[in-house]
Amino acid sequence: MIKVLALVALSLFTTSGILAQKGGDLKAAVSKIDITPKKPAFLAGYGANRKSTSVHDPVSARCLVLEAGDTRIAIVSCDLIGFPRYATESVRSRVKSIRPEHLYIAATHTHSGPDTLGQWGPDIQTSGVDKAWWAETQSRIVKMIDETTAKLEPAALKFAHTTDVPKVSKNARVSEILDTELGVMQVVSPTNGKVIGTLVNFACHPEVLDCHAMSSDFPNWLYQTVEAKTGAVCLYLNGAQGGMITALFDEEVLPKGENFKAAEFIGTSLANRALEIIQSATVVKDPPIHTQRRIFQVPMENVMFKTLIKLKVFPNLMNKEGNIETEVNRITIGDAEFLTLPGEVLPNIGFMLKRNMTGKTKFLLGLTCDELGYILCEADFGLKIYDYESRVSVGSQMGEIMVQNLKQLLKH
Repeated sequence: MIKVLALVALSLFTTSGILAQKGGDLKAAVSKIDITPKKPAFLAGYGANRKSTSVHDPVSARCLVLEAGDTRIAIVSCDLIGFPRYATESVRSRVKSIRPEHLYIAATHTHSGPDTLGQWGPDIQTSGVDKAWWAETQSRIVKMIDETTAKLEPAALKFAHTTDVPKVSKNARVSEILDTELGVMQVVSPTNGKVIGTLVNFACHPEVLDCHAMSSDFPNWLYQTVEAKTGAVCLYLNGAQGGMITALFDEEVLPKGENFKAAEFIGTSLANRALEIIQSATVVKDPPIHTQRRIFQVPMENVMFKTLIKLKVFPNLMNKEGNIETEVNRITIGDAEFLTLPGEVLPNIGFMLKRNMTGKTKFLLGLTCDELGYILCEADFGLKIYDYESRVSVGSQMGEIMVQNLKQLLKH
């Protein structure tokens, strides 16, 4: 009990509460923009000093705005390795049409997109982030959100989920711990059923590709398939894909890292299954939207991260106590429930969270509003099997503090 109280006490800057209680005429709008760098960029994921020499497919930012009654929210998904909280706060501070706490920016975690964190530059002392492109991208996302909001139109929703999916993912650490739940939210016209937009949620690292071609990896084919069949923008939101939920494909195909057919198969398979399960789903009209948030602090234990901060590869986001601030959110839309996770959460934590969720359809939105690396429970931290994940984590307390804050949200 003392330990739990100590962890909760670290949540020094905490806000929570249901910010909306009633529904209203639902409105929605969806859009996307191309955020591909115009010149070669250091690619994030795998090894450092991997610079793009071509663009296989564009990396994009995709936006869904929903409004019910007096509550308006925006979910943005970007084909990036991560969208750290300082960048999220920068975008939030400039968006005029959405309250800051109602804007959720996620990363798909593609390993073939531009570096947004810094650690994949030419050497350990040099950030791989193109600062001009990164600043411009954030400004363009601000503009996209406001322009999307201006296009709100009457809408209804459909929700569906299943664990019966094609075999496209695996747990490379513990094969038995694998969340194959595919969640779908589709926005449709309340008058004629025309699709306005589709959100797909599934846990899997987009890391089929490891070459010098920029790509959103398998989400590219997910987008193409859904958009070709619905005529509307598709968003992909990753789940609890840490330690190590990755794509299942033949890794011996040569040349290494260029198995585009495997990426196409995974993206197309997920898209077709998502469209199949959403087709017969019940239309939900005018569901209320409720939001909650908790802001908390976590000790920065990672020596490598501290070194990268000293080298100015990472921005110094630590306070004088050596803690960093992050957040979690809970959103309910009718009887669907969403939790945002500030990094790459291990699947066992994801399963535990879903057991505590009460929504009929449950969405875990990984790498949303922050990217703090792998998030493990304290019992797993430092185990040999999770040596890599532990080394690329804020520290041993991150998982438990995050879970305590999420459980506080789930009590309401």
